[in-house]
Amino acid sequence: MTADLIYTFQSLGLANGYDDVEAEFAPFKEFKSTWKRSGHSVRFQISDYLRGADRRVLEDFANSLYGCLTGEGPRGIYSDSLITWMGSKDFVNRNQPIYLKRSRNLTLDHHGQVYDLQDAYLSLREQGLVRACPDAVFNWTVRENRRRVGYCSVLMKVVAVSSILDSVDVPSYVSEYVLYHELLHIEDGMRPNRRHHDKNFRNRERLHPRWRESEEWLRRLASRPV
Repeated sequence: MTADLIYTFQSLGLANGYDDVEAEFAPFKEFKSTWKRSGHSVRFQISDYLRGADRRVLEDFANSLYGCLTGEGPRGIYSDSLITWMGSKDFVNRNQPIYLKRSRNLTLDHHGQVYDLQDAYLSLREQGLVRACPDAVFNWTVRENRRRVGYCSVLMKVVAVSSILDSVDVPSYVSEYVLYHELLHIEDGMRPNRRHHDKNFRNRERLHPRWRESEEWLRRLASRPV
């Protein structure tokens, strides 16, 4: 697969005026790529989450990066073929375990000391608030994040909820609400060059029956002295 990567970037490099091209996969935690350019030479480091992608996806991705270099390509690096590939079950099956292994702040367990995120997910499903998401995995954070109480990787279908909410002092509906927020993002999928928290998202978020109380709890926790 590395040979395909090198061949693709070198052949397209010639077409874009670069006669000295190197490309290699790199173990970034998040999906990203970097490059260093000097004259007609360029060195690429490409997210190794693209291992397993077919030649067409690699070609489209390479063309997008060269477009960024020259300033003549379309805005952004996410072609239709790349978005389709990264939204596939094959992509998640290949890369979710790798992503989890690289995530240092996750307990890798939906069971907390007090609450179970899987139970919260099932509650959201029973309320009709979220669709089934069988590929998603739910995790408590190792650190008690006070401000970033939830985050997710839409690509990897990984959700993290701050362990500060896994407490008898915090009602269960608060962590359920945070999980709901992140699952909405996963349902939306990749949205290159679009706002994630637009008016439609906020309206859906407020379908949770205890959104107001939950937001009040989150504000209090964020302002609590460390």
